[in-house]
Amino acid sequence: MTNNNSTADAVGVVEAYMQALQIKDTDTILRLYADEAEIIPENLPSLRGRDAVDSFYASTFAAIGMEVNVEVVSTEVYDEIAIVRSEQPVTVIAVADGTRTQAYFRELFVLRHTPDGWRIHKYMFSQNPAQA
Repeated sequence: MTNNNSTADAVGVVEAYMQALQIKDTDTILRLYADEAEIIPENLPSLRGRDAVDSFYASTFAAIGMEVNVEVVSTEVYDEIAIVRSEQPVTVIAVADGTRTQAYFRELFVLRHTPDGWRIHKYMFSQNPAQA
């Protein structure tokens, strides 16, 4: 494992991601992802690469907004790889009519250290309605 600065920096990427997610800041989100990144969403096909990631967030933000405070439950850093896991309640807001729904997201971020710092390499998420 590596030092606490690396751990804090890796968690900082996830926190920045969550902040950008709330304000639908696709540009910031894309900067946090590695070029070859993969997203493995629940009940949807997996996707890979910058264009696919961009399209995923464009369609997500066209349909919903989110209010979320990230709750990191574990972080492990191994040289050039960091694993950050979060679980938190989320308020999902439908763009079409403003309907607010309570959800509970569980997320796993695999980050890779690059010359530009930590970047999201793999991102997987699921929801657990029983915890909402």
